[in-house]
Formats: sequence, structure tokens, C-alpha cells
Amino acid sequence: MARVTPTSSRRLWLPIAIVLAIALWYRHSQPTHKPPAWNVVDFRVKDYQSKEEGYSDKAGSFQDQHRPYRIDQNYQAEIEAIRNRPAFQQQQLSYDELQGRIQQFIQWDRPYTDHWPAWHDYDNTDYDPNRWEAMDREYGYYVNNTVQELESHGILPEPYLPYPKYNSVSWKKKWHGEYVPCQGPRGETYGEGGAYDFVIRGYRSPSENFPSETLGSAKVLKLDQDICFDRQSRYAPYGLNDHSHKFKHINWDTTRWGGLQEACFEKNEKRYAPEARTPSTRRPSKHMKQSADPLDDDHKRRRSGQDGKQYKSRTAILIRTWEGYEYKENDIQAIRALVTETSLLTGGEYQVFLFVNIKQREANIYEDEKVYKDLLKRTVPKEFRDIAILWTERVLEDWYPHVGDWQVYWMQFMPLQWFSKQHPEFDYVWNWETDARYIGNHYHFLEQVAEFSRELPRKHLWERNSRFFFPDSWNGDYDAFLADTDEQILNASSMGLIDEPVWGPKPYAPFQYPLGPLPPTKAEEDKFEWGVGEEADLITLQPIWDPAETEWSYRNHIWNFIPEVRPHFTPENGNDDGFDHPGFPTIPRRVFINTVARFSKKMLHVMHLENLQGRAMQAEMWPATVALQHGLKAVYAPHPIWTDRKWPAWYAEAIFNADDGIPARWSQQLDSPYNHDREANFGGWSWYYRSVFPHVLYRRWLGWKAKDWGWDADQAEQIEAEMKADLDVKLGRDAGETTDFRMCLPGILLHPVKNVYEAADGG
Repeated sequence: MARVTPTSSRRLWLPIAIVLAIALWYRHSQPTHKPPAWNVVDFRVKDYQSKEEGYSDKAGSFQDQHRPYRIDQNYQAEIEAIRNRPAFQQQQLSYDELQGRIQQFIQWDRPYTDHWPAWHDYDNTDYDPNRWEAMDREYGYYVNNTVQELESHGILPEPYLPYPKYNSVSWKKKWHGEYVPCQGPRGETYGEGGAYDFVIRGYRSPSENFPSETLGSAKVLKLDQDICFDRQSRYAPYGLNDHSHKFKHINWDTTRWGGLQEACFEKNEKRYAPEARTPSTRRPSKHMKQSADPLDDDHKRRRSGQDGKQYKSRTAILIRTWEGYEYKENDIQAIRALVTETSLLTGGEYQVFLFVNIKQREANIYEDEKVYKDLLKRTVPKEFRDIAILWTERVLEDWYPHVGDWQVYWMQFMPLQWFSKQHPEFDYVWNWETDARYIGNHYHFLEQVAEFSRELPRKHLWERNSRFFFPDSWNGDYDAFLADTDEQILNASSMGLIDEPVWGPKPYAPFQYPLGPLPPTKAEEDKFEWGVGEEADLITLQPIWDPAETEWSYRNHIWNFIPEVRPHFTPENGNDDGFDHPGFPTIPRRVFINTVARFSKKMLHVMHLENLQGRAMQAEMWPATVALQHGLKAVYAPHPIWTDRKWPAWYAEAIFNADDGIPARWSQQLDSPYNHDREANFGGWSWYYRSVFPHVLYRRWLGWKAKDWGWDADQAEQIEAEMKADLDVKLGRDAGETTDFRMCLPGILLHPVKNVYEAADGG
């Protein structure tokens, strides 16, 4: 046997050491965050060390000399000039001074009528959620920009087509394939002959006399502001025949909207990635497909060949409806418009589905074709049956047995996760409600919201998401608003008043493995660049905020983040009010009100994985919380919202951006506007689930009766009648001659709009 000498031993270990050194070098040279290839059934929880530890500045983050965001002196002077305006006076006041001003403002003569919240419960309190009801009403919606006045100036409606210049030279340089026009329900091919007569039409006119939005901004979202729509120009192509004879001859019962969408997509399929060309199946399945996990930051459609072109993404729009829902004519017209504007006119970029909850939980719609067809015929109008997808809560229990609750009221987005797994061809899913209405072109709104969200950086995004933008406070200057927001965030965090701004994932426990991307650099080194050009995983239409320190009713509706700890609903306590646990304050969470939102496939996949582990939260808290914990991009898009009263800007700021004296904690403290009774402040908004204004505004726009809501409704009706009489005189008519002033409204998103039929109670 050969003798091993020290010299020969060194010769033996030298190549081994070299190989090990190379292996270690290669390992450390690879990306530090590479999510595992998750199996959609077996979600293995990995050990996790917070990524934020590696980026924290132990010497003290956000010191003035190295702040990540500083404002040059000229810009600072511009902001100070804005702050000196009376409309922004409250920003100059200390917290105590502002509270004193509020105390003066809420001293008013309260009426003695039945009301919730009760008027006189707030006689001697430091706030009053009813004070806004005594503000001056805004009548401009009903008497400014009427069709009669516009047409008296020679302004007539014209087809409204806010679409890209398909097949142009610049378009072809960016996108794969060729745009092929599609057919509509009358057999017309859009773009040929007079086919564009069968689309939404608008009146091109700057709406100088129309009320300005109270919050949010059409300008910021780059929504068209110089066009308005009356009921005829908006819905006549889709079945509203009160003035036109052009559209009466179509037999809607023979229309098949699913067939039209599929034929349109097939003509254009080369514009989409190969994996997105799968024909959509509508028959539901319980089978959990073992599909590839969509965790890459860049979907295949973004991967370009040598020509540098991209595939277009596809988006599903799920209109949430249920067994027993009664489809009124206006519901049907709105669905026809949504399909035409988002799918047929875009070559299949969107596809619209009716997403029908069958309340018979044990109905065997997944395996028994006869049961499925019978329920389809009973629950869905004939023309929409080939865009309908039926589902039951039972499939949610089968997929997510460890959650312990599957009621759609609490688990609103579980079925979206199921849909996404059944339909991986869609990169995004919009959750849409039957009681939402958009007066304008749906495609234009959805695309502008997506573009705005895409261009936002991630830095300070979670903090910014919680703050409302009131244009009157800033002279419409959104950049100044953002600069002030960022400055407040940094000042508050450097003084220890709030946590350091979110930078990357915020897992709730060391063993939760976040599936979003790592920040590419330290927060203080980023110049608001990370995230620019990145598609949002979650887009909401209301702020995203932290409920932990508020009195929002459902802040502690949390399932199994602490093992076996979850709400239990009983007939005696249907909401499990008072449910809490000492461990809940340490769980990072966020919420947004209302469930109309856009989800990426990645977002739904990560929510799916969390539910497989049994973890869940109340519906409106669930998506944003998952995005926060896993480091996904979530954006509040500040679309324009109008109010039925004229809110002073300073008071609107004080109420809806209340912070209880803690800067940068907008709406997230004990004075949050989302608290139970303070939520009454939203009653006059055009977009909020508890608002009355959308119902009144929409009915009047349709030419139907709608009684002004509130204790001063009779007085409001008289004032409006006088204003309409004055408008008649202005147009050269006898006062009161016009019985129907057709309102022309800009693109307004309304919710809720219920009981949309003329004979319904207009109150």
C-alpha cells in the first residue's frame, strides 16, 4: 500500500480545495433570492431571515445628510407658496390648532329627524360624522353641461374611440402580430363602413362649468377630460332606444357574446404569447392543475426575440353575480358595453365573464352536465350564457380545507384564485361588481389606471397609498402633493413617530418565505427608480392602509396566522364581534375598502399558496396583506371622485387624512374615517360602498326620478327646479318648458348603483 506523506496529502487536498473555492464563489455570485419551485399542492414553508436586516442602517437610517429624497430649494419654494393659500391653511396649523378649527366648524343647528348616526349624539363631541350633510349641495351635475345647452352651441356627439393606433409603424415596432378588426353583435366589422356608429359616442367640450372632482384626479391618471356622455350617446348602441330608431332591429336573444369574444381572439392570437392562446373553457372543474408557478418578475410575454417585440398581455374581467340575481335592462346594457369596449374593439386584450355564485353549495355542477346546464338556464340571461362560469363555495372548501371558513362574504377572493388556476392564459384579473357603472369607455379607464400604476416607483409606495389627494389643496399639483407626502414620511420616520418606510417584503414571522423580489439596493440609495415600469400586482380604487391602530370593525378577522386561532361565526354573533388575540398586533397587514380591484396572476398565486396553509383574513384585508408580507407591488390609483356637497378642502383633508397628530399616519389612527360611525362621511361620494349619491346621480342621468337624499331634500328639489327654469330662459325657452334636461357627465365611476330600473323607488 502506498505511503501517504505530508507532501502527497497536500497534493491531494489542493485540487479539492480549489474545487470547493470555485463552488463557494459560484454560489455567492448567484442571486440571493431565488424562490423555490413551489408545488401548488405542497406549499413547504421555508426558514426566512428578514431581508430588511441586511439593508437597515444600524447607525441610524434617514439622517438628513443622506436622505433618499430631498427637495431642491426652488421646488420647496413652490410648495410653500401652495401652503400659504387659504385652501391649504390647515397644513400650517398644529394638530391642536386644527382641532380647534374643527370644533368651531361642527357647531351647527342639527335637525331633529330619524337618522344614523343620530344627529344629537355629537352635540358635545370633538367630531361630527354628519356635519357634511349641512354643506351646500352641488347642483352642477344636473344643470351644467346638459345636452340641450351643448347642442345649442352646435356640439354634437361623435364616436369615442380611445384606442392605440393599431398596426401603425410605431405600434408594430413594439408588439408581436397584427391587429385584426373584429365583428360586433350586428355582424358589423369595427373600422369598416359605418360600424363605428355602433359604439359609445360623446360630446367633445371642455366641461368648464361642470363641478370639479373633490378627490383623485382625471389629469393624474391621464383620463380624457374634454368629453362627456348622456344616456343616449352612452347606451343607445347597447339597447337604450328612448330617442333613436337606428338600433332597434337587433335580436339580442340570438347574440352570443362568448362566441364573439372567442372569434375575435382567434383572429388576433399571434399578438399573444403561445401559452396565452389556450381557448377559454367555461365548464368549472375541481381539479387543481399542476401548472407552472407565475413567480418570475417578467412574464414570457415580456421576453422579446431578436426583433425586440413584446407579446400583449391578456386580462379577464369577472363580473361577480349570483344565483337569484335579477338582470335589469340597464345591467344588460352595461355588460354589452363592457364586452364591446374591452374585448371586441381591442382584438381580445380583455375577456369578460359572468362569474356566477351558485348558492346551492352541494350542487354537482362540476361533474353532472345536466345539473350545470339547468342551473345555467335558470340563472343567466340567454345572450350571456356562453360567457358565464358557475361556481360554488364547496370547491373552495375542497381546495383550502385548512382555512376553516369558505363563505364568500369573508373569502371574496378565493374563487378568483380558483379561476386563475383554471385559466392560466390570463396575466391579470379584474374583480368587477354588478352595481358598478362607468359613464365613459371602460377600456380607457382600465388602461389608464394600469399605466399609472406601472409607472409608480416602489419607494414610499405603501405609505403613499394611504393618503387621499384633494386637488383643491394643491392647485391640482400632484407632484407637489407627492413631494410633501415623501417629506412627511421621512421626517416622521427619522423622529421615530412611525416605522421606517416599507422596503421589500414584511413577513409576519421568520418562517414565512416571501415570494416577491428583493430590493436591488438600500432604500437611501434608491432615487425612486425601483418599480418604475413594473406592472402592479394589485391595483385598488381606494387607499390601502394599516387598520391595526384603528377601530375598523374587521381589523382582527384573521384566520390561522396563529395556529388554530380564527373567528367562529354563530347565529347569535354572526360577525364574531370582539374576536381578538394578543399576537395580532405583530402581524403586518393592510386593507382597502371595496372589492373592485385588479390582480396579477402572481398575486393570486401567492394568495392561493397562503390559503393552502390555512392562513386567511377578511376579504378586503387579504390581498393587500399578502402583497405587503411577500413584497409584491400594490398601488392605489387615485381616480376622480365627486361629492354631492361642496366640501371645504381643509375640512376634507382633516377628516379623510386624519392622523391623530402623528404625521404620515393618514387615516390609520383612532380618528380614522373608516371607523364605524365616522364612515358616514363617505355618504356623499360617487365611489364608496356606503354612499347614496351614486344611486341618485345615475338615476337622474338615465332620466328617471331620484329624490335628493337627506334632511333638506325638499329644499334641494325646489332649488334645482329654479335653476332648471333659469336654464330654460337662458336657452330662449319659457321657464319650466323642458321636462327632461339630459345630463352630460364625464367619465365617472359610480358605486353602488342598485335597483336600476325605472319603477324602482327613486329615493
